[in-house]
Amino acid sequence: MKRIIGIIVALVVVVAVAFGLMHRNDQSDGRAADGRLNVVSSFSIINQISEEIGGKYVNAHTITAIGADQHDYDPTPTDVKRTQDAAIVFANGLNLEKGGSGWFDKLMKTTDKHAGKEIFNVTDGIKTIKLTTAGVAGQDNPHAWNGVLEGKTYAANIAKVLEKKDPAHKAYYAKRATAYEAKLQKLYDKWHAKFAALPADDKKLVTQEGAMAYFARDFGLKPYFIWEIDTESNGTPSQIRTLVEALQGEKVRATFVEQGESDKPMQTVISQINSHIAGELWTDSVSKQSGVVPTYYDLLNHNAQTIYDGLTSK
Repeated sequence: MKRIIGIIVALVVVVAVAFGLMHRNDQSDGRAADGRLNVVSSFSIINQISEEIGGKYVNAHTITAIGADQHDYDPTPTDVKRTQDAAIVFANGLNLEKGGSGWFDKLMKTTDKHAGKEIFNVTDGIKTIKLTTAGVAGQDNPHAWNGVLEGKTYAANIAKVLEKKDPAHKAYYAKRATAYEAKLQKLYDKWHAKFAALPADDKKLVTQEGAMAYFARDFGLKPYFIWEIDTESNGTPSQIRTLVEALQGEKVRATFVEQGESDKPMQTVISQINSHIAGELWTDSVSKQSGVVPTYYDLLNHNAQTIYDGLTSK
């Protein structure tokens, strides 16, 4: 049944693209009818940063829906049309869009988008952290957006592309990028001072997925995880056993789980290390506007607050 659904989705995408190609209008130059630059991003966090930098001159959309699985997403006909009409496609890079079903590369090929022309990675220039798990060891950990300092690089890269693609508003983008980067730096300074004051024994950041490595590096924490990166085998007995053994005899002030994930693997861990789950972290998506973290800034601040509260709990 899943295979049949996949075939149907693929056919819908092909039909949507064909329809779009036959009905292109004068706005197929990468701009919306109101003149704004059409920009799409591979997932919601990058999209939200592009909205912050692009402001009133950018018509920004995320391809992967808020809360959807980035690894096995099925683009809708609307996603295809928006990508087809986009002047810019922002991607994370660091192999994020290469995993899962390969939907991103297929969408780019279908809509005739090319690296360096329409597709731009927003992680260029980031000092990456390497994965250590067998099978992916040595590859870049893609979750750089969860680091505050790394977020500044995302913003700078997005601004650079917008300025190049829309030089008439270069000063506008540069001004917004400078202000946004300063806002993130202030957030970093606030939390860096708090985490730096923690005793060394309370600086363990224990999560289910290893998505907080860049955050841990930014704030001098030591990351522990059950699984390092999403695969078809998350939370296996072997992975749980490895973490429990690493933490055996250690004081673990708190552990954390990712929003939208089952906490059963971590429940198994804490039952063996005398700890507790202190809260949920948003690691892969912003929320809807009415939710907890509607902006990237909110996401970073929420995660920092949740982790700090957990590590200082009695």
